[in-house]
Amino acid sequence: MAGRGRHGALAAALAFLVCFAALLAAGSRVPPRDLAHFDQKFYVATAWDLVRWGTFSDGFFDRVDSSTEPPPPGMFLGPGYPVLLAGLMRLDPALREAAGCAVRHLPSDDAAARCPAYRGLVGWVNDALVAGALALLLLAALRVTGRPAVAVLATALGLAAALGYAKLLNLAMTESLALFLFSAATLLFLVAFEGTRRWAALAGGAALGLLILTRPSHIVLAPFALAALLLFAPRRLMTGALFGLGLAAALLPWAVRNELVLGRFALTAGYGPAVLIERMAYNGMTPREFGLSFLYWLPDFGDALTARLFGPEAAARLDWDRPGSLYDIGQRRRHAALEAPGGVDAALPVLLREEVLGKPVAYVGSTLSLAWRGLWVGRYWGFAMILLLPLGIAAARRAGRLTPLLVYAAPAWIMLAVHAGASVNQDRYNLALIFGLSTAASLAIASLASRRWPALGVAAEGGRRA
Repeated sequence: MAGRGRHGALAAALAFLVCFAALLAAGSRVPPRDLAHFDQKFYVATAWDLVRWGTFSDGFFDRVDSSTEPPPPGMFLGPGYPVLLAGLMRLDPALREAAGCAVRHLPSDDAAARCPAYRGLVGWVNDALVAGALALLLLAALRVTGRPAVAVLATALGLAAALGYAKLLNLAMTESLALFLFSAATLLFLVAFEGTRRWAALAGGAALGLLILTRPSHIVLAPFALAALLLFAPRRLMTGALFGLGLAAALLPWAVRNELVLGRFALTAGYGPAVLIERMAYNGMTPREFGLSFLYWLPDFGDALTARLFGPEAAARLDWDRPGSLYDIGQRRRHAALEAPGGVDAALPVLLREEVLGKPVAYVGSTLSLAWRGLWVGRYWGFAMILLLPLGIAAARRAGRLTPLLVYAAPAWIMLAVHAGASVNQDRYNLALIFGLSTAASLAIASLASRRWPALGVAAEGGRRA
């Protein structure tokens, strides 16, 4: 099978270099920002506390000004990206200085005016992680399709989609690390599922564990992965046990730390409920807003087209930035819950009872709408790949390669549903859709091209091209 051995490693290395160069070039055109901009402040504050005080804290989410006094330990965020960022702060004095300034000015909310813009090691590392994710996409697409040309096309489509996020990928946020770990976990899971490498199950479990430590919502993938391996993989019990062992090896040290330091054997506290509180504001969509959302949230042009057809105020509450929008309502509810006695964890049972169980129609409807919003990764590239998806699935089926395609792509679709049900979902939460979509789209393009050039067809099982 293509993608194994030395030739696959050389192809992945070349793909990494090409993608890394392209991402660096795109990032160099993005104006630098201060480290309190957007969600960077969440991770920067936690990483700064780790460097300055040696404490993994709740950072932005606690009530301590850690520029002047040591913070208490916390577990609001997963440790993955803050620990990486803390390591980069030790290597990059400019990053450490910019982070210290951002933390000092977070209480007064004037970091944008008082702190220097930062461009440095973080952008390079983030771009390297995304390039690594795309190199692993090449190896996965080789396994799924069996055709090097199709795998190269899938990688090119993935790169094209990723380049649209150059502005985001240069920020000190989790997207790049999460994308790399997701790409590694899904490739290793595919290898383990096929039963060709026993070590892949152990490594895949560890990669998923590190992904969960970066974005705890991905814990929902663990039972799906274990069930699939135990039911369908060769040497099912051994494969499932090795996967579980790798997962536990990554997660247990952090859970034990939380038990010893905070008295909670858990991976996070507060973050999930806080996000869920924001999300439930979208249960308040009117039927008209629900219908318009499927036009409004089409990539790039949907909001303008909605305003032109139905008036500028028809979908005003779907806007991110307007006062009184559904997002603004959710933000205010989250801030109130964080300040309430007992914090956001205390509000979770009531929230689930009233907003999920108590409003099933509104909750399911808003989940479908938010899934639609998060679907369009890569904007126009994503739009094109979604259109090609049925053709790609049909081509994979004809070639006898539907199972590996579905195994590889399914985790990102599961997370799309999770993000829609539990967060204010948007495309940046679902960048991992790029992997399966670009693979399916490349299959579709190869199938269409093979009608004129038969040699481009995907090799079917048994040697026939489809």
